[in-house]
Amino acid sequence: MTPGMRTHITLVTLAFALAALSSCAPREQLETEWIGKTRNDLTAAYGQPRGAVAEGDTGGEELFYSYQGHHYVFETGPDGKI
Repeated sequence: MTPGMRTHITLVTLAFALAALSSCAPREQLETEWIGKTRNDLTAAYGQPRGAVAEGDTGGEELFYSYQGHHYVFETGPDGKI
């Protein structure tokens, strides 16, 4: 396993852990609220993400947020939409 692969696996594991910790709103509510909005809409609401990982296979990004004690992971497509 290369160091880059190890980092990617670690970040994916972190994404799942952060998603599991999120309990403030039902998943359906978050999907309805954010699907189709842009990364700029997200940063206007929550500020810059705590972390961002480029997804080479999709051309998008995974964006990690901690906000008011809750943790969120958003994934964008190559067009920057969630």
